Amino acid sequence: MKYKVITYFDHMEDDVEIYENKDEAIKRLHHLRGVKYRNLRLYKVEMVEVDG
Repeated sequence: MKYKVITYFDHMEDDVEIYENKDEAIKRLHHLRGVKYRNLRLYKVEMVEVDG
């Protein structure tokens, strides 16, 4: 199972990071949401699981 951390800017896909390890993906997700894009309303960060 792979994990994608996707950053959206103004409802458009801006950046995609792919991780093999779920813990690493969750750490990156929390870093982006909590530190980098904390109060920026145009940015949205989410994590999705993908096969293969």
